[in-house]
Amino acid sequence: MTRPAAAAPRRAVGRPTAGEDLRAVLVAATLRLLEQTGDPAAVTVAGIVAEAGCTPPTLYHYWPRRELLLREASALGFKRFRRSQASAAAPAGDPLDRIRRRGQAYLDFALSQPSLFRVLFLDRPVPGHPPADAENPGQGLADLAADVSAAMTASQLAPEDPLGVAVGLWAGVHGIAALWVATPELPHALARSVAAKQTAALLTGYGYTPTRTGG
Repeated sequence: MTRPAAAAPRRAVGRPTAGEDLRAVLVAATLRLLEQTGDPAAVTVAGIVAEAGCTPPTLYHYWPRRELLLREASALGFKRFRRSQASAAAPAGDPLDRIRRRGQAYLDFALSQPSLFRVLFLDRPVPGHPPADAENPGQGLADLAADVSAAMTASQLAPEDPLGVAVGLWAGVHGIAALWVATPELPHALARSVAAKQTAALLTGYGYTPTRTGG
């Protein structure tokens, strides 16, 4: 007679099982809910543990407050955004092209992941930046400023404060991205057309002309 299979041991409430990275599971589950809802207030402890397949005490084993988990999930979202920026700027060569590609990647991120964009850039889970031990969320701006500085060195842009120019370029693309996230019925092709013309106008204002060396 076949003996019934032994029942799987139950996880001790609030304690992680050996070999299981429950912390990562919970962070990923929280990020998914932030993406789905676009509203940190809608991401509850009950929803998180249901998505992760664990219990509230398990969550509180790692984070004494829900807000701390939301901040960590937000930091993971920022890492995803920074990867998209790094990938866009990866090809070596013309710094002005890198500037344009960064803007295109920024808009593409907003159009493809509008709820996450809203959480990260328009309504963060907790006021202020992600945890201090997370990657610097301002690194993307620093990288853009470095490309602007390289474009000035190559005489593609007029010499001035690279950070100020970078902020101006960022603000131009960010405004379009935020408008499309708030108005999703507008066509994506129009967003990309408007962004390209806006960036071209800003670059012209910062001293770019097609006749400049490397332009």
